[in-house]
Amino acid sequence: MSQQKDNDNVENDGPILETQNLTLNSKNNARQTEPEPVLEAKVVEERSFFERWKTNRFWLVRGSYYILFSVWMVVMAIGGVIAWLIALLFI
Repeated sequence: MSQQKDNDNVENDGPILETQNLTLNSKNNARQTEPEPVLEAKVVEERSFFERWKTNRFWLVRGSYYILFSVWMVVMAIGGVIAWLIALLFI
């Protein structure tokens, strides 16, 4: 009751709509609670074939990976040098 009497005696400096919006906003904010955090699903990525080959528990499979990987790196290095030499010819 005392709150109503206090509100009746207050003179508004601005338009009535602004005053009403302020009181409505404050009432709405008082009722709101913080939203609960949403748990995000973890994305499970499958390991690639080469990753599984590299970390296989059998030493023969792991060994074949490292041998083929080394051969591939040598082939790519030789190809890179050849491409570099060809590029030098056309400068």
